[in-house]
Amino acid sequence: MAKIRDLKNEVNYLIYEVISDCNTFIALHPEKREQAMSLVEEAVALRNRMIQKLNHPEEVKPAYFKDLKSTLIKEVDVLFEKLRKMIK
Repeated sequence: MAKIRDLKNEVNYLIYEVISDCNTFIALHPEKREQAMSLVEEAVALRNRMIQKLNHPEEVKPAYFKDLKSTLIKEVDVLFEKLRKMIK
C-alpha cells in the first residue's frame, strides 16, 4: 500500500499539470479564457475531493486506496481530454 503522503503528492502533481496546461492555453488563446478557467475550477474541485477522501478514508484497506488512485487518473484524463477538445 502506498503511503497517504505519496498519494497526496501525486494528486497535487497531476492537478498542477492540468492547471499549468490551462494557463499555457490561456496565454496562447486569450479569447477562450472563460472555458479554460472553468476547467481549472473543475481541477481544483477534483483535488479538494481527492484530498478529502485521503484525509478521511471510508476504510483503511489497500483496495480503497488503489481504487482512489485509479479514479484520480481517470478523472485527470477526462480533464486533459476536455482541454484537448478546447484546443481544436
